Amino acid sequence: MPDKHYDLIVIGGGPAGYVGAIRAAQLGLKVCCIERSNLGGVCLNWGCIPTKALLANAELYEKVGHEADTWGLKFTDLKVDWSKVIARSRGTADKLSKGIAFLFKKNKIDHVVGHAKIISGRKGAAPCKVDVHECKVKDTLTHAPAEIGAKRETITATNVLIATGSVARELPFAKFDGDRIMGAREAMNTATQPKSLIVIGAGAIGMEFAYFYNSYGTKVTVVEMMPRILPVEDDDVSAALTKIYTKAGMSLMTSTTTTAIEKTASGVKVTVAPFVNGKADESKKQVLEAEKCLLAIGVKGRYDGLFDSSLGLEIVKDHIKTDYKPGEQGDPPLTYATNVPGLYAVGDVIGPPWLAHVASEEAVVCVERIAAAAQPGKHHEPYPIHYGVIPGCTYCHPQVASVGYTERALIEQGKVKGKDYAVGSYNLQAHGKAIAANTNVGLVKILRGLPRGEVLGAHILSDQATELIGELALARRLEATTEEINVTIHAHPTMYEAIHEASLASEGKLIHG
Repeated sequence: MPDKHYDLIVIGGGPAGYVGAIRAAQLGLKVCCIERSNLGGVCLNWGCIPTKALLANAELYEKVGHEADTWGLKFTDLKVDWSKVIARSRGTADKLSKGIAFLFKKNKIDHVVGHAKIISGRKGAAPCKVDVHECKVKDTLTHAPAEIGAKRETITATNVLIATGSVARELPFAKFDGDRIMGAREAMNTATQPKSLIVIGAGAIGMEFAYFYNSYGTKVTVVEMMPRILPVEDDDVSAALTKIYTKAGMSLMTSTTTTAIEKTASGVKVTVAPFVNGKADESKKQVLEAEKCLLAIGVKGRYDGLFDSSLGLEIVKDHIKTDYKPGEQGDPPLTYATNVPGLYAVGDVIGPPWLAHVASEEAVVCVERIAAAAQPGKHHEPYPIHYGVIPGCTYCHPQVASVGYTERALIEQGKVKGKDYAVGSYNLQAHGKAIAANTNVGLVKILRGLPRGEVLGAHILSDQATELIGELALARRLEATTEEINVTIHAHPTMYEAIHEASLASEGKLIHG
């Protein structure tokens, strides 16, 4: 690769990196994207996409394996080919990764396979400099960076966008070993189905894998330090899902912390204890045993080897610091600039919310602001991201989706039910389309602001919840009221009629409940 100068170098080819690179190219910038592994990042290759393929498999298996009699179906010898289940997931990721390579060619984006190291930021008229090192071994299942080769090239750019994503957190006393102590990568690529599994962490990743393995018959135990599973979700949704999964055979241990993990000849021993007043109650500890253990305790920014310490790039709580602060709505306008001139960062590497759809939008806003600053008057100023209108989705079954405030958050802010907000809740037990599809478990809950009636928050536990949340995210973004939702005719029979019912319920007008 010859030395070149670009308007923008994007480091990382995930949901933030490749989207930002394409948008920058559309705006007329000369762009290079450096990625040391497969295009698509963790999301496409080891996260969002392949896990959804696995979960789709699990839902199908539930229907034909667990619910066959309900559907009037009979099987005499239903078997699971585990290797094909995993292979289908991997094939889905490979196909989409190749699609991104095509989009790069279409948009005339230079794609470089290698490890990037930033050696300088923009100093006056001098450009940013980035060393590109050859990757001798691509990062596949390991959580360590790719092995760096001896070959090196230096390229320059007016600006550099860091979009290197995140990596799973380990426990101080338990490191990923690629076998018995797994992260999400290993959990979606196991050679054989484990007979038993302990999942540490009941967030979205933990509960998705818990559902997947439990559906196929693995004995699953979930350990969560907080008082409920899916701790960031509304309490009513967490409680309802707890009942569903307990009935399905999962063991859910909440308000419980993990104090030790020991590998044994046959699997793992996990020591847990009640989590009381911010610490473990060692007097009541117990030891759990299983074939494998999955750590799903969150992520941290991934910037290993990305820059020399002399660059002075500011890091806060394992993430690169920019002008973004969690919880802000993006006003005043955010540029996602770091403390080093010419360097910007977006996506998981700058902190929560660690969501692919947020990373992509941050990248678009960032490069549009870069283009607008470079060519005043030629490009419009982008709309800032409203961080209070970001849908969160968990793809277990039934699915969980939400946007805006939980009732717990409103109460913590001093809001009073009946005075500052009203609750509209609709149970799917008698919902026509859900009954027809044998998916009539769950609920829709809408929090309506008083006195105006705006949607403060919405929470769904249902089949297709991650699709249904779109209407409520748009309603919140446009500051629509429940009255406006009520007078919007919803087709019958559909799942999204449940949104209409919950909205009606928030005004005391519920029809089917």
